[in-house]
Amino acid sequence: MDYIKKWFGQMGEIFLIDVGIEQNQIVMDFGCGKGNYTIPVAMVVGEGGRVYAVDKNKESLDELMQRSEKIGLKNIERIDVPEGIKVPLQEESVDVVLLYDVIHLVDNRKELLAEMCRVSKPNALISVYPKHHQKDMNMELDDVKEEIEAAGFGFERMFYKTLMHDNYFEQGHVLNFRK
Repeated sequence: MDYIKKWFGQMGEIFLIDVGIEQNQIVMDFGCGKGNYTIPVAMVVGEGGRVYAVDKNKESLDELMQRSEKIGLKNIERIDVPEGIKVPLQEESVDVVLLYDVIHLVDNRKELLAEMCRVSKPNALISVYPKHHQKDMNMELDDVKEEIEAAGFGFERMFYKTLMHDNYFEQGHVLNFRK
């Protein structure tokens, strides 16, 4: 099965619409990698929206931008953040933040969440896929939820969906919060 074709065909867009992403929004995909979520987000938000693809891996961002150019997407802006988690965006400039399969890689999650709060507009959606919460963070889902709530975000809902991970489908929990 060609998971990538199926995901980029429509499955990714349907997933992201279910998450709460809408046309014309400004979305930041923090730790975007090669763009398995960035590209479908760009399709959902359309020409009137913008997607900030944020990652520290230059090669992954290069691949993402090449993929997006091939399919004619012009609403993705690459942001290289070589070290740390400071994002060069203005305060309250983003409608949605995606933290998918990335929080376990961040040493200082409090600092990360404070930065996400800084760039998020009032009532912004913060959507988290804590893939490795048990193994790498030694936390249960409730612990992850409480940590994000402690950073000032209000829990909205949790759902169990099919997601893309390392170019394969898997089932996982997604946690949505509001600023």
